[in-house]
Amino acid sequence: MGGNLIAALGFRVSSSSSLPFFCFTGGVTPKSSLCRVADNKDKMRGLKLPLSQTQRVRLQRAFEKLQSLSAKANSDASVTVADAIPVNYEDAFLKGYGTTDLNGELVATVCGVVERVNKLVYVRALRARYKPEVGDVVVGRVVEVAQKRWRLEINFSQDAVLMLSSMNMPDGIQRRRTALDELNMRSIFEENDIVCAEVRNFQHDGSLQLQARSQKYGKLEKGQLLIIDPYLVRKSKQHFHHLEQFGIDLILGRNGYIWIGEHVEARDSMKWRLNEEA
Repeated sequence: MGGNLIAALGFRVSSSSSLPFFCFTGGVTPKSSLCRVADNKDKMRGLKLPLSQTQRVRLQRAFEKLQSLSAKANSDASVTVADAIPVNYEDAFLKGYGTTDLNGELVATVCGVVERVNKLVYVRALRARYKPEVGDVVVGRVVEVAQKRWRLEINFSQDAVLMLSSMNMPDGIQRRRTALDELNMRSIFEENDIVCAEVRNFQHDGSLQLQARSQKYGKLEKGQLLIIDPYLVRKSKQHFHHLEQFGIDLILGRNGYIWIGEHVEARDSMKWRLNEEA
């Protein structure tokens, strides 16, 4: 399968040297607007790329992943850098992420799968950082406790901010935050705590703000954090799952952070206060 896949993508394995390498045979032209290594496709034919055994395995797995993704619904085909993307130029279309106009053709600038949403055409990269959207459920790790805020690492280009005023207090009472609340911030979240929250908005400087105003959000304990590629987690109506047969909770963060932990019954504020008074 690996050999056929490599050949189908325009590569052939050369055995003329003790060091294994792949040669371009014209099926793929590794040229993009970011890095032009040749003026035309003819110059790329016969280009030798020395690869180690580990690199060969990784390259083959990447191609196999592209092939599997291309069979999914709402996807046209898998593409690599500089592959032409078929579009109807008579109809208006919008160029999205991972595409550029090169010599009158729409070509890919990243490896991935072509996606079409109405008139928008873009390439969904195989491995890319998380791109937040308002309302996304995310799981993050606290990296700093600052003035009236926590900073969380959520697999984004910069840390997200969770304001003290954007979350429910432990007593469940809606009230103004006081200086005492600020002093006790570490009793709520501290460094390296795993927290579940929701994307609230973007600031003018590009920073991301979170909120945790529901009982389902907050600190996560007695579990394990798993990290996967963000593109594997699609937005859905339900990101919180209770697997009754195993007695565990599963939280699918849109940022690729998955939490698997012991099941915790939701507690309303009244029950919390009664337990505290007892």
